[in-house]
Amino acid sequence: MNLSGIAVSVDAPLTETVARALAALPGVQVTHMDGARGRIVVVQEADDVAAEIAGFRAIQCIPGVVCADLVYHYFGDQPTRGAELDLVLARLEPATGPAAHLSGGRARNDFHARGMQ
Repeated sequence: MNLSGIAVSVDAPLTETVARALAALPGVQVTHMDGARGRIVVVQEADDVAAEIAGFRAIQCIPGVVCADLVYHYFGDQPTRGAELDLVLARLEPATGPAAHLSGGRARNDFHARGMQ
């Protein structure tokens, strides 16, 4: 099981459109959007490295995506749920923001502290 935290930069006017396309990809969860800056944070869950790479390439190919950067990666042999997924989300989600509802109320991370504003 692989979990990847991915920061996606997009053309700002297309942020919501791209976020919907991202959310439609298998194993991808949109955790934060900043439409003014054209930034989207996603967590991708994949069964193996090949599926992870294929998913990452699919993200890069969505119209409107300027770049996608791997920010965090978790690799494990067992399916990961619960505490491990919460740890990934905690590192990726903003402390505040309009998309906090997308993460089920878990609004915490160091996304802005890393200069990814």
